[in-house]
Amino acid sequence: MLQHGFTKNIKLAATLFMFFTAFILTSCDSKDKKIERPSFQPVLGMQFIEVRRAFDNGLAFNEYGFQQEPAWKLYFLSEDSVMIYSPFEKKYYHYPIYHDHDSVFNIAREWLRLKKLTKDSLTFQLLSVDRKEVSRERSNVTMKFYSHRYLSDVLKKDPVLLRRPNRNDTLFIKSLVSRANRNPKNPDSAFAARQPVQLISTIKEIEVVKEGLQYDPHNLLSISSADTYLKPEYSININKAYKDFSHTFTALVDQHGKLQVDTFWTSAEFTASRRKVLEGIVDVYLQRFLKVIPGSTLGLPHTSQITLYVKGKK
Repeated sequence: MLQHGFTKNIKLAATLFMFFTAFILTSCDSKDKKIERPSFQPVLGMQFIEVRRAFDNGLAFNEYGFQQEPAWKLYFLSEDSVMIYSPFEKKYYHYPIYHDHDSVFNIAREWLRLKKLTKDSLTFQLLSVDRKEVSRERSNVTMKFYSHRYLSDVLKKDPVLLRRPNRNDTLFIKSLVSRANRNPKNPDSAFAARQPVQLISTIKEIEVVKEGLQYDPHNLLSISSADTYLKPEYSININKAYKDFSHTFTALVDQHGKLQVDTFWTSAEFTASRRKVLEGIVDVYLQRFLKVIPGSTLGLPHTSQITLYVKGKK
């Protein structure tokens, strides 16, 4: 009786082991099975226009004011090459296509996962890759394209209109504007203005220069107006100042164009005196002799932060 029970348990254990082993092998086969590379053959030579670029929550803006802007136009020459239009140079550039694995490609020095491909539309996921590892948290942007034929013959819509922020984008920005303007002295409530602050000198003794955009035709996705509106910087030269000086600091500009000193670097014991000096420069020179137009997003003025490099020459 005891022997029969022991034999029965052995058989049961062997059966379970075989089932478990088969499950593991099946799981491994499923995990290691390579997905066939998607082919661009069905859309070769067809022009596609990007109509929407958004975060995975469907919004084109984030809480810091950064806007995902659709800008690409492209057509595939072959499985391994693509032509991409540069809005800066007003012409197409040729880029090789490098297939990595599954549906992941490197195009124009950016990692993209092809999510959808038809003769009407393309969808790419923009991947954030660091040391050959994809960051799921930061790979949260989708690029949506429509073919030129689909736009003109089916939708019958101008892609310029489709690229504009939608209703949900507007509602989100309105909530950010409301918060920023309720707390104009709080840098945590401020956000980058899509149309940055304008500083216009009203006298010849003060010169204002806004730092410009550095263009790199080889890295199209990283080139956008975001470089100039997320952290706008201004160099201000003041002639006939009370003395020679040079200061770097950030300032908050509220919805009415009021400047307020925000951050600056100094040792702890000089913080109060340094702030007083900077506030004096703002009140005596900047607020008095500059026309300050507040930054705005979707036509709504709001508090935003700027960086100032101010030099005075006696």
